[in-house]
Amino acid sequence: MLCLPSLSVRTGLAVAIGLLSLGGLNSCGASISPAGLQPTLGFQLVDGGRVAMQSGQPVPSFTYQPRPRLDLSSGWRFQPAALSEALSFVPRSQSQSALEKEATGRQLASFDDSGWQPIAVPGSVGSPPSGDPVDGWYRVTFATPISWTNQAVTLKFASVNYLADVWLNGTYLGYHEGGVTPFAFDPGAALVAGGPNVLAVRVIDPPKGTRVDVLPWYFNDWWEYEGITGAVWLEASSALHVVRADVVPHLDAADVSVVIQNSSDQALQNVSLNVEVLPAAVTATNLTNPDPTSLLPPAPSAIATLAIDNLNVGAHGVLVRDGSFVFAGADRWSVRRPALYVLGVYLTVDGVVTDSFYDTFGLRRIQVDPSAPRLLLNGQPIAFTGVAVQYERVSPALDGAPQGGTPPSMADELMLIKHAQGVNADLLRTNHVPGQPDLLMLADRLGLAVWEEIPMNHFTPETFTYVMQRGLAQQMLAEMALRDFDRPSVMFHGFANESTGVAERTSAMQTLRDLDRRIDGTRLTGQAMYGSDPTDPTSSPLDVAGYTFYYGVFYGQSAEPGTVRALRLAHQTYPNKPVMILEFGDWVFGNGYEGHQTQIFRNTYPAIAANFDTQDRGYVGSAVWWSLEDYWTDVSGIGVERFGLYRPDGTMRPVGVAARTGFGEVTSPSGTISGIISGGAGAAAPVPAPSQLALKFAYALVVPLVLVGVITGMLVGMRRLRSIRARRAGGVA
Repeated sequence: MLCLPSLSVRTGLAVAIGLLSLGGLNSCGASISPAGLQPTLGFQLVDGGRVAMQSGQPVPSFTYQPRPRLDLSSGWRFQPAALSEALSFVPRSQSQSALEKEATGRQLASFDDSGWQPIAVPGSVGSPPSGDPVDGWYRVTFATPISWTNQAVTLKFASVNYLADVWLNGTYLGYHEGGVTPFAFDPGAALVAGGPNVLAVRVIDPPKGTRVDVLPWYFNDWWEYEGITGAVWLEASSALHVVRADVVPHLDAADVSVVIQNSSDQALQNVSLNVEVLPAAVTATNLTNPDPTSLLPPAPSAIATLAIDNLNVGAHGVLVRDGSFVFAGADRWSVRRPALYVLGVYLTVDGVVTDSFYDTFGLRRIQVDPSAPRLLLNGQPIAFTGVAVQYERVSPALDGAPQGGTPPSMADELMLIKHAQGVNADLLRTNHVPGQPDLLMLADRLGLAVWEEIPMNHFTPETFTYVMQRGLAQQMLAEMALRDFDRPSVMFHGFANESTGVAERTSAMQTLRDLDRRIDGTRLTGQAMYGSDPTDPTSSPLDVAGYTFYYGVFYGQSAEPGTVRALRLAHQTYPNKPVMILEFGDWVFGNGYEGHQTQIFRNTYPAIAANFDTQDRGYVGSAVWWSLEDYWTDVSGIGVERFGLYRPDGTMRPVGVAARTGFGEVTSPSGTISGIISGGAGAAAPVPAPSQLALKFAYALVVPLVLVGVITGMLVGMRRLRSIRARRAGGVA
């Protein structure tokens, strides 16, 4: 068994590659008995199709909704505790009573937590430079409005790192494993409307390298922020409500899937589902407003409408209904013109509105050209110039280091995007984790593409085997894909970073690709392979061949000839796939010398850009600098990784100036056109039979006839939806 030293992912990369290539790696003392705790997310057939279910309820949307909402961001208390890791990873049918015995009453509403330390939520129990992750218990007391009686209420968590067990007023709601994706519970009868409630959360995060069956398992070259790291809130709606609405975009059409739930004890009849596509306009005043309805221009007219009537929803029933829209003259989303639309969904019973739901989406298609190894965005060749971004606060600088802490505010994320635009980047790679919701919302509105991924970072044959057997990677991918379903900026889903093994990794990539396509299918799939081995075959199941390139930094050959040779071998290995350079870069020397960064950029980037797929015989789809900003790492002896194009004080380094010039020769700043009001005309396509052949036939028949039939259909639908919206605005519910 090998024991890896504490190495930075990048500063110790040369040593790590040699050790990892031997396979079968265990860290010292790592557990090799996989946990019996099962993932909580799965897919279930319901009336109308397949729905993602988690913890006994359909997976909801986590986007902001203009519904009654209680933000649980204040009043939390925390107590460090030595928690049993063994109990934590045992199925709850066997361990719940033991966990509650371990809790010694902490989960009960009557427990006295007045002596516990106040703590910020969202936040972390260990922040740089000296903080250490600490397991323990969180508690908060809150009251909900009495008007929430008989309402459907959902408790939502944006993220908890790593394993959370949740109690409300002493009633166990469930657990969630995975520190970077959202989850939700139905509190049911445990919630006291109008009265005091106590929410208790047990959080444990095994030290990295001590288990081989968790995700991530080791080698995190970033700061490990443990605790309730994302927002927590309660959202109320009528018993009959829209759970989520997913849009699959096409260039001239959109497919919509709406999940409906009846949380009451009574079956409901004469239910109508009404959907409309509305124009959107992003302005300086609404740019950071998370409410989708804030993007609606004054007195918006529906571009297309759809109505499905005579639905019957059983008591505690869940159903899904699909529809399609076709468009003429619609605006497409791109990095240079990020046009958005607002989707409005309304439920009525006997003509009375019970619930409304909104989200934004964009019409775009990212694909691999079937005739050449190049990326096509909306049918046009594109090569992205990108930067890697971290999930932590950068400013105000702390003694020359990033501020640290999580989560970044909306203002922090906007500054990050402005910095990316300042160097002419149009692609963000979100470290090795899913992008944060505020960042993705701004990327949608300002026109940046996003590569987001699950944290299968430095995995080995053994860790791939254990994590895939447990289903953890599948759950994280599903949670990420479902959360960000309607985000047009998310064009790429990554499944692994700088990992080893061939058979196990290829199998994992195939499994995850198949799952990704079943959930969505409009994103391209990839991984980041070591550029030191450009003949790595494990991206064969994926859409693109991604690499990290550090020639002249970590690899033996100098930057320019090493990059040229590796690109040639990568193209020979994957002649039909775009090659994505997902990392290249260098750090600032310990003595403060920044010139070597610029030298690496000037010796590496031209070799990449010479093969961009926008040129004849080109095959490279991206060049991503690691990274946009400096960031904290908890790898021993490192402190701050100074790879940034910007210093923590916000000033641009010389390499940033070089990147701005080099990137600017390929692309223009994203989101250069402001005040876009999306337009066009559309109509609902006939509801097809379940077969894909029928669906394709419907598109072939309807698209040429849109302009003929759209006016009549829109007039009827607009009158109906105008009436529905008016009743909703008048307070009918």
